[in-house]
Amino acid sequence: MVIRLVFFSIEGRTKMLGKEKLSFLSKMGAVILIFTIGLTSYFRVLYSSPFARSWDQVDFSLALERFDLLAMQPHFPGYPYFVFGGMVFNRLIENPAQALSIFNTLMLLSSVLPIYWLAKRYLSTMASLLACTAVQSLSYFWIMATEPMSEAAAVSVLWWFLWSLQRAKEMQARSLTVLPMFLFSVLMGIRLSYIAFGLGIILLLYSKRTLFPDKKGYLGYIVKQLVLAILFQFIWIGGLAATEGSISNFLLLSYQFTFGHFNDWGGAITAESTPLIERFSQLLFINIFWVGLCGESLLTAVLWGLLLILIGSDILKNKLYFSASMGLTVSYFLWALFAQNIDKPRHALPLIFLIAFFIIVTALRSQKGRGIKILIISCLLLIQSVHGYGFVKEKANEYPASYQLTNYLKEMKEPFVIYTWEEARVMDYLEAEYPYERVFTYEKFVSSIKQRGNKKIFITDHVLEGFERQGIQAERHVKKVKTFQSNPLFEPVYSSITLFEWSDHG
Repeated sequence: MVIRLVFFSIEGRTKMLGKEKLSFLSKMGAVILIFTIGLTSYFRVLYSSPFARSWDQVDFSLALERFDLLAMQPHFPGYPYFVFGGMVFNRLIENPAQALSIFNTLMLLSSVLPIYWLAKRYLSTMASLLACTAVQSLSYFWIMATEPMSEAAAVSVLWWFLWSLQRAKEMQARSLTVLPMFLFSVLMGIRLSYIAFGLGIILLLYSKRTLFPDKKGYLGYIVKQLVLAILFQFIWIGGLAATEGSISNFLLLSYQFTFGHFNDWGGAITAESTPLIERFSQLLFINIFWVGLCGESLLTAVLWGLLLILIGSDILKNKLYFSASMGLTVSYFLWALFAQNIDKPRHALPLIFLIAFFIIVTALRSQKGRGIKILIISCLLLIQSVHGYGFVKEKANEYPASYQLTNYLKEMKEPFVIYTWEEARVMDYLEAEYPYERVFTYEKFVSSIKQRGNKKIFITDHVLEGFERQGIQAERHVKKVKTFQSNPLFEPVYSSITLFEWSDHG
């Protein structure tokens, strides 16, 4: 019944219904879709994550209590706008991870407006509402909305930024375009890795060239816009530099973070030996399609596949918003491919959002086979919402593998010490009272255990894998104790942790 209401509302023509009846169904369809968006946000708040599952999540959560870049609370560059939003909600909610999750949910709810306005440029009111609701219903966004990470808030601001670019371009005025510059500053202050979308400002300024009769006037306009952009960026950069005591200290932190990201732990192509074709396949087919669009659901994958087949010819004909938007999408795709950790689908979040929007708007804009496409989109909306609800409910109640490990060790009576990889950061957050140490090299590990006396020695599988990458054959020294598991959609790297007992007499 819901699907038929939406169908008739968007289709906008049928011989069986009079104009008054059609108007009533349109209003009913709009109410249903708006109610769906509201219900989605309600459940995301209700099941906001109380857990800080990973190193990065701990960084953000600790920052709400004490902001200190040097102590990685949070890690560089600090993302002050995101942390500030979390601090506001942390006054009402004692759990900092949960406060950040709720802030994310409300930010995503705010993005309904720019998504709707962008869709409205090409679609009817009801079709725009359907497109907006379908994009918001993606099951992976249910997960990210309830995560104490900055991606969901950043994507929300990204939608406002894209809308502001479109609005500024259509205004065709010589006056300074303040809103895009301000929103880009906010975007950078929430998620610096979205810098690739700065291409949008370049394209906007280039589009203004025809408004100026001479090059001197156009050059002056460019200079004023760049000065304005720098001033907006300085608001958050200057504030962070002040917290570190000086610009030099801030620049030193910047260098150390950038070097580490591209040469050590950041997962960039410069820090890994993974072949480029494998990274490309992982990003496009796993992170974007299977995880992002489909939420690892075969049924959802079939529906998205059918929709792509139906709009195949329409994609090539489109000269919409998509010409500039695709440039931004490709720009970020290259950034994610070369400069981001390919093992974490969350780094592809803006690509997932933009591609879903592109597919749905293209489908609804074309008259050919429109009824079946509306039916597929409506089914996607329903199925994705059901899956998303299940994910956030599970996520709010299931203990992460790192928490399970910590709780298991708390119950151990015999003297022991555990050597970990990034799990130590979660143990810091949970204030574990047993001895634990983060270790990277086999040499440091051997030196340390010699000072531990007769205590039992435990290591995690991530430490063991690290030893193996250093050329150490350590399997004969370990005995498996227990494996702790949680849903890899929630934390792909540390969703499975195996505890081993170490023995020198292997």
